[in-house]
Amino acid sequence: LGLNEGMLYENVIAQMLVSNGHRLFFYTQYNAEKRRNDIEIDFIIANNSKTKYKMYPIEVKSGAKYSFESLKRFKEKYKSRIGGCYIIHPRNLIEKDDVLCIPPYMTICL
Repeated sequence: LGLNEGMLYENVIAQMLVSNGHRLFFYTQYNAEKRRNDIEIDFIIANNSKTKYKMYPIEVKSGAKYSFESLKRFKEKYKSRIGGCYIIHPRNLIEKDDVLCIPPYMTICL
């Protein structure tokens, strides 16, 4: 289970977001020089506004220790289009670097 824990965790979060009426999008940016993905965002949801369209990137982290460099790079690249950034993690609610980190049970609030 440990090997697939992150994948299962992401699927549960995806189901919660879809059941709340969100269309889910995924983003990846490949760097040919480094031969790897520079930016990978688990989910992107939108506010569906015709005039003030904003997107909300979501990273899902199943472990207690993690980094969110991809989210920071994505936020910098698309800063004018972002309404807010979220990390869903197994710890308490906190905000750091303009990113709201929420426990999984709060996913339904998005």
